Amino acid sequence: MNDVVRQAVRHARWRWVGAPLLFSGFGLLGIAVYRSALGGSFWVVALSALGTGLALASFGANHDAAMGLAFKGREEGLPRALKDELGEELEKDRDAVLALRPAPKVALAIPWVAVSIQVWVANHLFGLGA
Repeated sequence: MNDVVRQAVRHARWRWVGAPLLFSGFGLLGIAVYRSALGGSFWVVALSALGTGLALASFGANHDAAMGLAFKGREEGLPRALKDELGEELEKDRDAVLALRPAPKVALAIPWVAVSIQVWVANHLFGLGA
């Protein structure tokens, strides 16, 4: 397996980190909105919304990186599941897949930023570690 295929597989796995981050983000956002209605800070709501949005973006960025890299490495022995998924994406919207410009470093950084923001919000809301 060459480096491009290895990266495609890594991003295909990393995109699923966005799902639990999205659930935790919505939970934190709901609590932050509730607390702001009781006189809490609107900035916590804004940062919570940012953390939730970045959770969704982490899925999208890693999915796009996985598909873009899979397309580049399609002749290099992609795993069957990734090859099938790439085929479905190409069938659905070939032009969009061909236009992808993978940004693997950014795609890996987004979940870490989302986690950092959500940890800050949770710490602010619940006073963890204080």
